[in-house]
Amino acid sequence: MLFAQLDQLALQLFAGGPVELRRRLHLRRIHPMTMRPNPFWEYSVLLYGDQRVAAACLAIQERHRSHADIDVNVLLLCTWAAATGAGELDTDKLLRAMAAVGPWRRDVVLPLRATRNTLDQGVAPVPKEVSEAVRGDVLKAELEAESIEQMMLIEIIGRPASRAVAAERAIAQAATSFARYFTLLRVDPTTEDDKDLARILAVAFPGSRHGNQPGGG
Repeated sequence: MLFAQLDQLALQLFAGGPVELRRRLHLRRIHPMTMRPNPFWEYSVLLYGDQRVAAACLAIQERHRSHADIDVNVLLLCTWAAATGAGELDTDKLLRAMAAVGPWRRDVVLPLRATRNTLDQGVAPVPKEVSEAVRGDVLKAELEAESIEQMMLIEIIGRPASRAVAAERAIAQAATSFARYFTLLRVDPTTEDDKDLARILAVAFPGSRHGNQPGGG
């Protein structure tokens, strides 16, 4: 399936009814980097809070783990840029974004995630109930590291004016950004990738002509 078909697939998936986010965690993160709130983080928490989006992002990431580091934060950035009126992310912006967060992701985010995953499985001879407190601290640090990465990403593309965008247009723009990102990673998207990306778009843009506005949040 071609990326050009993602917009139509997303609209078809959303036709089943309104979106009900499993959880709405209204976080307002302020970082020393700018001492300003991070609207991208708030958006990501809401969107990723839908189990369909989380499952789709993780499936894409896992599918290519052996040969590519697909950054879920960049996938969310592509969606957020389209949703807020910034439009498509061109190759230059994507390259700058990847270069900017690369060292932080490699040396901080991914090691924290690996440590958390190890603690999830348990580390003998320490009982899991004993190591659970450490796991909680690592998870907290991992989330903070992710939010700092997102602050770095938002500085690359700037802070959009958050103007209204037609859902169909935003879906097409986000799909184009996805395609460019995969090309830069030298990843050939599979049919399953396209389906997962379409699921993300269907949840992110509920105001399409095929969807219902109420509950689309």
